[in-house]
Amino acid sequence: MKLITRLTIFFFFFFLSGCTQDSGLLYPELIGFRLGNESLVIPLRYKEEIALNDSIKIRFDGVTADSRCPIDAVCIWAGDGEVNLNVSSNNSSKKYSLHTGLEPREIITGGYMIQLVNLMPAQRTSLRIRQEDYNIELRVTKVGGNYIRPVQLIDANYSGMIRRDMLNVSNVTLANDLLNFSVGYSGGCREHIIELFAQKEIAKSNPAQVTINLSHFADGDMCEAYVTKEIKFDLSPLKTFLKNNYNITDRIILNILDTSGRPVKNPGIEYKL
Repeated sequence: MKLITRLTIFFFFFFLSGCTQDSGLLYPELIGFRLGNESLVIPLRYKEEIALNDSIKIRFDGVTADSRCPIDAVCIWAGDGEVNLNVSSNNSSKKYSLHTGLEPREIITGGYMIQLVNLMPAQRTSLRIRQEDYNIELRVTKVGGNYIRPVQLIDANYSGMIRRDMLNVSNVTLANDLLNFSVGYSGGCREHIIELFAQKEIAKSNPAQVTINLSHFADGDMCEAYVTKEIKFDLSPLKTFLKNNYNITDRIILNILDTSGRPVKNPGIEYKL
């Protein structure tokens, strides 16, 4: 009886080992996620693959370079980690590189914005990180159709997040909590990322004033077609922040700057909270 039990255990682990070697993956099981209009932060281990809405697949293929400043050291630069992704859709796949400190930090493909949120573990002076030890977090947002992007709140010392590629603004309107832009840019060969950032530091005048920055990342698009589009941003996160941190509940002035740093409208736009 004992001999039969031992043989059974032996063949079980032999079979399991053979399956793992044949797969070529550390985590061969595909994990599926359903994504609506809300952003989703997804953790991925090395060589792990996930599927989104049965439309695209994302696999974490490892780290090409990691010069991040160790958390137990003092550095003059935060450094950079370069992460490799494989994104598949419609029976085709493409490789991308995202960065922690350099550009690009996000891509748009297949109707989704994929942003690198975190690269783990952190660097230490006495630590050598193996590929299989790396983990990442990706923020995935559906950007197709009528998706309305939320404004992002940043501190002044994080202004480097604002991309400065040329963006022409022909009109801007405010309706309730939605800030609407009519924009145009040269390109047409790559997907562009347009974002809106609000500075957390405010001018305490009467009414108070908030600086809003448009951001445009063209991803090196050298094509010369002129693209025009309407983009909406939800200012609700800014309203909540002002109420909770400054006790402002009536109105503010939005000083909106384009990617060159010039005012889109002068004077600014009054936003009733």
